[in-house]
Amino acid sequence: MPSNVKSTLVAAVRVVLVCVGVGVAAATVFTVASMPPPPPESDGFAHGMAAIIGGIVVVLTLGLAAVGVSLPALLGRDDRLRFNRWQRLALKGAGVLIGGGIAVGLAFGVVTQLQYGIVLWLGLVALATVVVCATLVWRVTEVVVQLLYRTFNNRTA
Repeated sequence: MPSNVKSTLVAAVRVVLVCVGVGVAAATVFTVASMPPPPPESDGFAHGMAAIIGGIVVVLTLGLAAVGVSLPALLGRDDRLRFNRWQRLALKGAGVLIGGGIAVGLAFGVVTQLQYGIVLWLGLVALATVVVCATLVWRVTEVVVQLLYRTFNNRTA
């Protein structure tokens, strides 16, 4: 495939991953937040279980969005968002947290109990999502500062 087709394909996959991840996470948060309270005579088990499952779905779908953001850095391709070297390294680290976290969580689950490995992996996915969000904030801040700098220099010249 020509390089242009590959770049377009990576960009399309990236957009789908980010949109699906953020969209499902937002829908899940809205659904869980708008659930009616449990009836007074119940113990609230179903309500609590829905909140736990909803939280897991939110973490996993935001992890999917994090993979979408860090996909070009993981594949070693140029990025249209023009992340610098350190930002790309942070995105690669987030990808390692998600992908390598599966192996670490599985190994930890085999040594201890499987649910502890799953919780460990979900924690690593959440940490990777925080790293990707911090990197995006870092990049947006750079762009805003550059725009303000150019605007200020154009007014004084």
